[in-house]
Amino acid sequence: MNDKKKSFLRLVSMFTVLVVLFTGTSMKTSAARDFQAEIDAIEKKIDANNSKKSDQEKSVAELQEDINDMQDQLDVYNDKIGALNEDISAKNQLIGQYEAEITQLENEINQTNAQIDSLNAKIDETYDLLVERMRASYMAGETSSLEILLGAEDYESFLTRLELVQAISRHDAQVIESLENEIKSLNEMLESITQKKTEQEEKKAAIEAEKAEIVSKRSEVQSSRNEIASKQATMEKKVGQIESVISKLDASTAAYREAIASIQAAEEEYNRQQAALLSQGSGTIEGGDSIGDYPVSSKGMILPLQYSGVVASAWWGSYSGHKGIDLITKGATGNTYGKAIRAAAAGTVVFAGGGSGSSWSYGNFVTIDHGNGVSTRYAHCSSVAVSSGSHVAQGQIIAYVGNTGNVYPRPSSSNPHAGAHLHFEVIINGSRVNPEPWIPGVPHN
Repeated sequence: MNDKKKSFLRLVSMFTVLVVLFTGTSMKTSAARDFQAEIDAIEKKIDANNSKKSDQEKSVAELQEDINDMQDQLDVYNDKIGALNEDISAKNQLIGQYEAEITQLENEINQTNAQIDSLNAKIDETYDLLVERMRASYMAGETSSLEILLGAEDYESFLTRLELVQAISRHDAQVIESLENEIKSLNEMLESITQKKTEQEEKKAAIEAEKAEIVSKRSEVQSSRNEIASKQATMEKKVGQIESVISKLDASTAAYREAIASIQAAEEEYNRQQAALLSQGSGTIEGGDSIGDYPVSSKGMILPLQYSGVVASAWWGSYSGHKGIDLITKGATGNTYGKAIRAAAAGTVVFAGGGSGSSWSYGNFVTIDHGNGVSTRYAHCSSVAVSSGSHVAQGQIIAYVGNTGNVYPRPSSSNPHAGAHLHFEVIINGSRVNPEPWIPGVPHN
């Protein structure tokens, strides 16, 4: 099984586990789930992946910078090698020229030696003919040159015979002398050619020595280049390995995001189910003047906090996303904490307990359906005093002010009641509306 297939199977397995862990099972009802906690847990894993990815990308960037630096060095070495190759090529061209000249001189030497051998052969032939002629004359019993001269009948005949003998002798001597002179000339030419050949061979040897030095230098440069190229290849391999890790982190993050999408889908279904529990109608309830000591608004609701000095610390739209009114009692820090929260109108408790999923920021809260499409929500309670499904009367204590969920400032060991307030919402047919028209007027702090 190849690595890609193994990686794919691992991702599928991981995604399956995430779905099982974070989308719930038949043993765990959606109402009991803390969707946001599940999402936060996965987001931490994504953050861890992103942190690892960032480290890996930093390593890749550093390696790539080193690779680029090495490439610059390789370019310099390649240029040097190229220049040395050009020098070697030029030396090879000179060596080729010298070799051609040496070959030509060797041909000339061979031709001259052949001419000398030919002349020597002619000299030998001339000597041989002279000796043969003398031998033949002797064997035939012919008289000597002196006898030939003395046998002349008169002086004129003597001179003629003398001249003939001298001419024959001169001719033979001249032939031999001429051949010897030609041989001497050829030997001088041969010496000159041989000297030129020696000079060319010496020049060739010098160029070959220069070439050998350049080749040696090129070998050193090539060795240095190869060493850097090897390091670069090792780094590139490491980059590939890191990029593979990054790819796996990306795949893991994608699987986590798929799991989050699945959780969010489950959360939406949960919210839909919760919304379905609320009544639908004209969005009105009956109003009144008062219930005991509790003034009632024209829309039929009382103020959830029945204390003097109640003010609004934040109201509808006072900051982005604020869809309610925050009520506190004036006084020192923690003065509001623990105050009783009363039902703004009579109705049925739809939910009472700790928030989860999209409602995690509410902390402990109570939702009451007043009928005819009107509902109210009371958030950040320190504790609740009613249970889901119970019927409550207007003004009945349903919970106590606290600082659970998303409050500011956050409570701490030195100030455990920091951020305590009542976040109050009015919901009409499933949509939150400005609650202030529904309750008796309250000043803004």
